[in-house]
Amino acid sequence: MTWFARMIAVAAVVVLARGARAHEAPGAVVQARGDGPPESLDATTWTLAVGFEPDVQGAPEAGTVVGAANVEEYRACIPDSVATLVRDRGLSIEVSEYRPMHPSRGYMEATRAAWGRARAVETGGSIRRRGIEGYAGGLPFPRPGTGLEAIWNAFFAYQGDDGWVRFRAYWVSASRGVERTEDWSWSYIVRGMDRTDVDPRPHLPAFEGRGIRYASLAACEAPDDKAGLLALMFRHDEPVDQRGYLWVPALRRALKMVFGAPGVPWNASDMLFEDIRGFSGHPEWWDWTLVGTRTILAPMHAGVRIGPGETEKAVDFGSAPHWNPRVQWEPRPVHVVEGRPKFWTSLYGRVVLYVDAETFLVPLKEGYGRDGSLRKVVLHAFNASPDEDSEPPALALALAVDLRRDHATLLLTWETRANVGFRAEDFSQAALLRMGR
Repeated sequence: MTWFARMIAVAAVVVLARGARAHEAPGAVVQARGDGPPESLDATTWTLAVGFEPDVQGAPEAGTVVGAANVEEYRACIPDSVATLVRDRGLSIEVSEYRPMHPSRGYMEATRAAWGRARAVETGGSIRRRGIEGYAGGLPFPRPGTGLEAIWNAFFAYQGDDGWVRFRAYWVSASRGVERTEDWSWSYIVRGMDRTDVDPRPHLPAFEGRGIRYASLAACEAPDDKAGLLALMFRHDEPVDQRGYLWVPALRRALKMVFGAPGVPWNASDMLFEDIRGFSGHPEWWDWTLVGTRTILAPMHAGVRIGPGETEKAVDFGSAPHWNPRVQWEPRPVHVVEGRPKFWTSLYGRVVLYVDAETFLVPLKEGYGRDGSLRKVVLHAFNASPDEDSEPPALALALAVDLRRDHATLLLTWETRANVGFRAEDFSQAALLRMGR
């Protein structure tokens, strides 16, 4: 089967418990925090207002290198999935000091202004019913008390209002090394509504009227036989399938498509659409449980030098399994959230997300098969924001390891920009046709 046929076929497939509570009946409203907003919300107060600091006792000191020989000594802050990569796949963890993080001033202002308004709704089997009410921007659930609230925080985590990234994707075999690569550029609007950084605020009028929360336009740049392939997609405020168009150069036409159905991989890779950035699906499509809170090692200030020929130095391509990242890890406070899919098409029987308690980004995801065995480990490594008051942390690399196949997909950032100022018309069928070759 050709890559084009595969893409058509794939895209069309339609530890301390902390306030965890049982699933509510469908339609039940899960209350947000009852206390009022803090008097001020800024870089100095953000962490304790919305989350908590890491417990560094038991964590390795900065400068420690954790490997197979000493991983058991630090298991209190190393999840089972990461320990598996250390013991069985040769991963080394270089430890740095914890550094607090906060979102932009605009995002913090929106969080304080809308404090306590949002309500999470358990939708049960009603997968097309929206599972949040009263959301008006910023972080919807400071100090989340349920798994559903924590996931809505991850869904609305600060990533800027829009952005652009150029990256190289690697398909890697543990025994053979790099099998192939592709180069892509990706423009996106994260917030078509409830914007905090870039005018027009709070909404893009054209997107608000159509209920579009997210839009992206991805372009393949290499190899030559695939260059010019374009994918335009939209995610709506309601939990409906992600829709859009695929421009196929050989046909010189745009095909209407459904993208990112549960269980569908991105571009025939080890990374599912729902794995991107840890979780990129609709929260309504899963049942969520807050397992507890924890301090783990995670690469939130990875220290990766970004650029063609530079980002590659952050990966040990020369030694088996040929995908291990060489980045800085630090103690991070996380909410541990378990999800169980409502769709039978999902490849996972359950997932465990480690949601950072300051940024609510997801540096680590564990995917378990329906037989209960660990199947997938998904890691996202972030660099420090160039200016925390106005820009999000930059994603330096993403890694999805399929333990059953002993295979991985790496996405390495070459260039990235945030809060570019994209317009709604930059993400239209007309724009797609103008770009088409």
